[in-house]
Amino acid sequence: MKIYVEEAVFSLFPFLSLFCLKADFDPSPSLGEQKETRAAQALSSSEKRVRLRKVKREGFPLPDPAFSWREGFKKFTAEKGAQSSLEILMREAEAGRLTASGNLERVMDAVSLDFCVPLGCLDASKIRGRLGLCLSPGRDPFQTPEGGEALTREGEVCYLDKLGAVRRCINWENSPRTAPTNQTRTFLFLSESLDKDSAIRTGEAIRDLQRRLRFYFGAKTEEFSLNAFQTSKRA
Repeated sequence: MKIYVEEAVFSLFPFLSLFCLKADFDPSPSLGEQKETRAAQALSSSEKRVRLRKVKREGFPLPDPAFSWREGFKKFTAEKGAQSSLEILMREAEAGRLTASGNLERVMDAVSLDFCVPLGCLDASKIRGRLGLCLSPGRDPFQTPEGGEALTREGEVCYLDKLGAVRRCINWENSPRTAPTNQTRTFLFLSESLDKDSAIRTGEAIRDLQRRLRFYFGAKTEEFSLNAFQTSKRA
């Protein structure tokens, strides 16, 4: 499978980096009581740190980690109401409404919150042909999380394979067509950064995710990144 970033995307985001982690493991077996508890506690601690950060940010000039994403979404044709998955996750954490559906989601949410980066996951075996982060020409079919079908907008930045859109508005909404399940054995984790400052943090997040996947699931992993100097790679 070839993964690439279209040149037109770099015209909008010259410093964009796409961090990828391909991992092979079986998510279905129980982790055991000790690891289950550890994963749950890690997410709980991450959630508490987000709420503490919000309190401090309201009193002191702390940087807002979602600011660059809000600004970034203004540069392309985004669906009305679309937001970065990071901003959505942080809002849920601040409100104490996180409801991870399993151990893998707990691990992902904890990493995303700890490093303040967006983090998505696809079933690599369900991707058809090449996977690209592209500037959509418009009307690419997209299966919605509710089970319906939508079409991308012209000028929207999204992930496309041979059958249509896989993720809309960079990381806002994921198609169930390529969503991982308990039967998935090859996972593709994606995390994007839009500027130089967040690129370092995002790289650290992917390496931490790699470490956690190995610890909890015994995963075999391959990490790589794409940017304006290396726009594609076969995974």
